[in-house]
Amino acid sequence: RGRKQSSLSSASFRSATSYASFRSCKSIKSFGSRASFKSVVSRDNVSVRTGIANEGYQDNLSFYSFNDDLPSLAPVNVVTPTQRQRSVSNSNNGETTSDFWDKEVGKDGPRTYKYLAYLAVIVAASAVAGSTTVTSQVPSISPWVLLVYRSLLQLVTSFPLLLGTRSNCLGPPGYRWRLYLTGLLTGFLLLALYLAISSLPPRIVAPILMTTPVLTMLLSCVVFGEHTGLYRMLTTTLFLAGLVLLTRPPPLFPNDATDQLQVDLAQYNLYGYPTHFYQPTPPSPDTPLPLAQPVDTLGLVAALVAPFLAAFIVILTRQCREVHFSVLLFWSALGSLLVGCIGLYTLRQEEDGHERSRDGREIPDQASTGPDMVNPTNIHSLSNRMFEGPTEWLVATLVAILGIFVNVVITKALQMVPPGKLVLLKSSELVAGYVLHLCVWGGATSVSAGVLGQSLQWLDLGGAVCVGLAVVFTVVEDLIVDTKRWRWF
Repeated sequence: RGRKQSSLSSASFRSATSYASFRSCKSIKSFGSRASFKSVVSRDNVSVRTGIANEGYQDNLSFYSFNDDLPSLAPVNVVTPTQRQRSVSNSNNGETTSDFWDKEVGKDGPRTYKYLAYLAVIVAASAVAGSTTVTSQVPSISPWVLLVYRSLLQLVTSFPLLLGTRSNCLGPPGYRWRLYLTGLLTGFLLLALYLAISSLPPRIVAPILMTTPVLTMLLSCVVFGEHTGLYRMLTTTLFLAGLVLLTRPPPLFPNDATDQLQVDLAQYNLYGYPTHFYQPTPPSPDTPLPLAQPVDTLGLVAALVAPFLAAFIVILTRQCREVHFSVLLFWSALGSLLVGCIGLYTLRQEEDGHERSRDGREIPDQASTGPDMVNPTNIHSLSNRMFEGPTEWLVATLVAILGIFVNVVITKALQMVPPGKLVLLKSSELVAGYVLHLCVWGGATSVSAGVLGQSLQWLDLGGAVCVGLAVVFTVVEDLIVDTKRWRWF
């Protein structure tokens, strides 16, 4: 019998010191739990439960229980998993990165903040349309001078924000190369817009540049895993239908003339930069109509590259969501200022050189050679002048303020709104531009020999309705689409 007691006690000791019991006690989540305590007392511990007296092992229950003599478990620091670790664990559970970020945004703040971001993006889109309409009313303002003025004002605005928030203008480590690339791509985007708008007709440039939402949505789906189901595809198709009706590209509408609305739509861009580079040139009467406006190869390539540049800027801005918006404002201002200065002192000289060579081929009259006439050598000095009169200063300041507002709103909204959804919401600038076109031009269809056609364009109305419905469907997407139950939708 003593031998039996000894074998039972040794079995209970082995069960108490087993690796499974030790592992259950060591895990952080099982500290203080009843299950871990019960796992120490094995079911094989018959000697304790049956009351068998054993001098050697009768105190094993009190020895393996948690007493005050053991070190306290309070100093144990539980390391909170980072967002990167949680995103990896969520991907192992079948949850995509898009669902994770939506959950984080919904947890950090109420859904009201997200809808306020939607409203802010729509207001920023209206500001882009208003800025372009105001600029078209004062064509005497040089676009390069206006671009430099807006960039300088944005740069000055970013300095108090950087000092007030104690943010490093170089950006935090790990994000700096993205910040530098954002400023560089902003400059390339402005250069591509200049080459495209100044050399191609608006009916060709506008539909190409307005494909930015589609490219951004595809890149966001690849980079961030943003949900793109049947609902989003139908919304994008509705947007493209409205875009075709508003811009009316020549392959589909060969007999339509260029409208002022299409000239304005071609100037819409991501941050509302002033890009009124288009100068209409009336065709010669001896030139056939199909050859009146030949397609420039360099301008066409620039027009095709511009949507990709804008999409990459949106993706990089989304990746820099942890960076304060004043740093992004600073680097985008530097990129636009660099290209603005280059365009002001190089590209503008080429334009003036063409004008002087064209004027030099004309034979001047004797009456035009008086002392009051301006010397042709001073034309270049007058072309790069600042604004003249209070009207130009007021318009330039208004355009700059609206552009800075658009830049801030887009940068802040990308912290809560996915890129694909944001650019679809920003397409509401097409609807705002159509409304402003009706208010300013009164539904004029074209300008031909000084005669304004007053007939209402039903195609424009249908396009504005399609784009407006696409924006509304994008706003209510979260209420309709359940990504957990209907992943395909």
